[in-house]
Amino acid sequence: MNKKIKILQIGPYPPPGTGWSIRIKMLKKYIERAGHACVVMNTNKNRKVASGEFVPVLGAGDYCKKVVRYCAQGYLVHMHLNGKSTKSPILALIAETVSLLFGRRAVLTFHAGVKQDFFPKQNKFWLDSTFRLIFLLAKKIVCNNEEVKALIAAYGIKPEKIIPIPAFCLEYLEDQAELPRTLADFIRNHHPALCSYIYVRHDFNLDFVFAAMQRVLAHWPRLGIVWMGADRESQVLQQKLREHGLEQCSYIAGDLDHGDFLAVLEASAAYVRTPVVDGVSSSVLEALMLGATVVASENGSRPEGVLTYEDGNIASFAETLLQISLSKNGKPALDKTALARKWNVRDTLREEIDLLCRVAK
Repeated sequence: MNKKIKILQIGPYPPPGTGWSIRIKMLKKYIERAGHACVVMNTNKNRKVASGEFVPVLGAGDYCKKVVRYCAQGYLVHMHLNGKSTKSPILALIAETVSLLFGRRAVLTFHAGVKQDFFPKQNKFWLDSTFRLIFLLAKKIVCNNEEVKALIAAYGIKPEKIIPIPAFCLEYLEDQAELPRTLADFIRNHHPALCSYIYVRHDFNLDFVFAAMQRVLAHWPRLGIVWMGADRESQVLQQKLREHGLEQCSYIAGDLDHGDFLAVLEASAAYVRTPVVDGVSSSVLEALMLGATVVASENGSRPEGVLTYEDGNIASFAETLLQISLSKNGKPALDKTALARKWNVRDTLREEIDLLCRVAK
């Protein structure tokens, strides 16, 4: 009989359903399905909410106390972080240090792509030294792709302990729900209907996106756009849409559950992905697997078939978006297994869980 393991995941848990929060949720689900124990310490916006799905984090002292408690109980720390947060590196160093005090090195999953605010090396001693220490302390490091692996290795980290495992697999599509009625009505009454996942942050480059959408609207007067995410920023988003003349063709959906998010992807003519820092984006792969055309900023990691534009180039964005098909015949039935082979979609949940099991034993 296989030994049962105990995993302490530390990172953001939905809502909102960002790429890495969904990954944490999926890992928890499949770790437990395999008969192991998994606790999530939630560092997301909803971290203080009482929930049976995660352990709340009430502050710095509470975070340290709970990491100590679970390490003392034999849990393996599985830390999730990226290179564009000032908080997650500090939390990672605390968790790794506590784990070492209990005689075990943590596993890291380093999310996002090759160009982030504080990653790769910045030629700033304090910053580069912090990330180097985080990577050195880890037993194993999971990352987005081979390109990110090479950049982590450039900190002086042994390549053999860095494992590229993209944060997507077919099991993600199990969450799909029925399209909410108000969204279904909006999509039915607009042609074409697009969707995009955004936040009011610099990496989503919204002023550029909205200016480009103005140009597209001149060609498609019945255009509709579903904006997902930005739940706590809806008033700011609405104001920006009004300033760019896009309010009437927009639906601000907020932070949808993952199942509703997938339903919107499938119902839309195209999914627009604006950040360049995201590497191999799980939402891009989800859209492709559901038959939506994907229009995305070029970042060197987009899968075959994605229509890409040059970030910041309004003409490039508009011309690329205008290439999508406007057929009303509906989407053909999709062979998801064949599509998974086409885009080299692996059983990455099993890969990551197997890695955790090997380290934990």
